[in-house]
Amino acid sequence: MRVPRLTSWWGALALLAAIRVAIPLAALVADGSKLPGIPRFTRDRTRGGLTGDATGFYDATREFMAAWGRMPRAVLALDALFALAAATVIAVAWRRRPDIRVWLVAAALGAFGLVICVDVHWMHPSGAAVFGWPLVWALPMLAYRALGFGLTTHVAWDIGVALSLVFVALTVVAAAYLGRYATGRRWVGLLAAGFWTAWPLLVGLIAGSGAWGNGQWEVDVGLHNYSEPLSTLLVTAAAALILSPGATPMRLTLAGCALSLATCVKVSNALLAAAALVIVFVRGRRTGALPYLAGALTFAPVVLVYWPLSYPKLFHNQRSWPQDPFDPAHIVTSWTHSSIFSPHTLAIVAPLAILGAFGVRRPWALALVLAFLLLNPLFYSFYANTSLHPRFLYASLPELFVLWAAGISIIAARVPQLRPAANS
Repeated sequence: MRVPRLTSWWGALALLAAIRVAIPLAALVADGSKLPGIPRFTRDRTRGGLTGDATGFYDATREFMAAWGRMPRAVLALDALFALAAATVIAVAWRRRPDIRVWLVAAALGAFGLVICVDVHWMHPSGAAVFGWPLVWALPMLAYRALGFGLTTHVAWDIGVALSLVFVALTVVAAAYLGRYATGRRWVGLLAAGFWTAWPLLVGLIAGSGAWGNGQWEVDVGLHNYSEPLSTLLVTAAAALILSPGATPMRLTLAGCALSLATCVKVSNALLAAAALVIVFVRGRRTGALPYLAGALTFAPVVLVYWPLSYPKLFHNQRSWPQDPFDPAHIVTSWTHSSIFSPHTLAIVAPLAILGAFGVRRPWALALVLAFLLLNPLFYSFYANTSLHPRFLYASLPELFVLWAAGISIIAARVPQLRPAANS
């Protein structure tokens, strides 16, 4: 079996992913010791390492698992019967009707969502504002318990961090494909993935040590059991699928499914799903808009059923929900008081990104990259807590790095010494 060289596409991505995961692992192994270039990380043992919103997410996973035992046995049996029947029908149709496989993918995720909705109906409020990350986190926990092992907060933290590191590593691949498809250059994609890999080190150099405050660094690298690693992966993968050559109906369906799951992980991602639908339609792929839309609606029932347990339960809790959550008055303070994305940081990161916009040659590709880059910052500019939680903007970072890489490609094209390397 031929082993790919590190100079190959997959070899380079494997190396970048390993480096991206090695950064948080080094902080985890050090556990309290200061390493150069990154903040000191100490695992809080009081709840196995769970702190902040991670405690609410964990409580939601426990509620999800407990709710199966609360529902009436007849309802549980009907839910299981529906899941079995749907899986059987989809499996048979997949073999016999290759022409409708696009719709079967959406149907499979939609059926899974309906099964989950039944369980959500019997859940109690947990303090988690969203359900996507607790759902994904709970699935391996269910398997762990099914094997007869006891589930503690320490074990849950370990499982959550392992999942988060997988998401962070996969985002390296998604960012590379996004850059490759947006610009048509493999090396630009690898450069975008390289920027994403180095970001945990770059953020301290660009924004200063204040960027490490309030656990934002731990959230970014996957050590905090927050929803951002999963949200960023789903959004970036969806963007790459939409920009892929040909953008087949199957890829558009998968993109819609990814953004539907992303909306369950973070409700504001619905803005990106809507923008993607407009771009797919305007691009001229009217036949692809329907498969994309089918995928994008698959998990909408889960979002709707969980909604009464989410933000409405936080509206009267001033520690979780501000009195004036959305107001134009927050636009200035969201940036001037930000621990990461302050005017100083924007002055450093924006020029190369603006130049890179000219390196994305296809208008619809540029429209998608800009939409996914700017919609989150625009939306959260009006939110009262954005300056305290710049993690809300993390899902836009891969698009920023794609524009950085595209900007480097423009510079390289104008420097004779760099042209051979840029064309390789």
